[in-house]
Amino acid sequence: MEEDNALDFTFWPSFADLMLALVLILALVLFLVTAVIAAGTVNLSEVQKTQADMVNEIARSFDGKIINLDKDRFGISLTSETKPDLIILNEPTLQRITFSDNILFRPDDDRLNDRGVEVLMKVGQALKQQISHIREIQIQGHADTDSTKRYASNTHLAALRAIRVFKFLQEKVGINPAEYPMSATSFGEFKPVQRQDDGQYTEDNLREHNSTTEMKNRNRRIEMLLFYRVSEAARTR
Repeated sequence: MEEDNALDFTFWPSFADLMLALVLILALVLFLVTAVIAAGTVNLSEVQKTQADMVNEIARSFDGKIINLDKDRFGISLTSETKPDLIILNEPTLQRITFSDNILFRPDDDRLNDRGVEVLMKVGQALKQQISHIREIQIQGHADTDSTKRYASNTHLAALRAIRVFKFLQEKVGINPAEYPMSATSFGEFKPVQRQDDGQYTEDNLREHNSTTEMKNRNRRIEMLLFYRVSEAARTR
């Protein structure tokens, strides 16, 4: 009996200590999870604010009106009151600025037109104001399926246009790729605006998505992708 009492005396305090330790560990885990979620929310909120500032600054620089196309997607009209010449899509850590087919370049030409110089300068200045919040800039050239008459292929034409925008931001706006990573690439005619990244795309889809003049006009474009800086906490949410 005395041995049983001794066992009871030594076992139950140890079990109580174990339970207390588990409770403390659980409380610590909950605290850390809450802190991570809060940090990510705050950080992503800052990104959203910077994205909104970018949209407003671009619209202000052109005295243009912001058109709410749908959730997180905005249009800015420069030459028409109804058709947007710039479309800006905000995603959690990415902002995609799309320049319409004729706002930067003449048909089948990789040289910036006069309006393109003005547009890129104003957009570039707005970008430069927020450059500390941006970790990478990608410039993508796109074309429709109509064959170019002056270049080796639509891929070449779209690439030269993307490089032209790259060089303008570097040399005229003053964004140094050594400090802020920037790239230029071409998708040619192979990534129309309707294409989804689901691995199910075919030649028939490509023809369908270039079957009207309006579709081709939308597919001829330059896209500027701005990847925003976020904390590790925000990325792992």
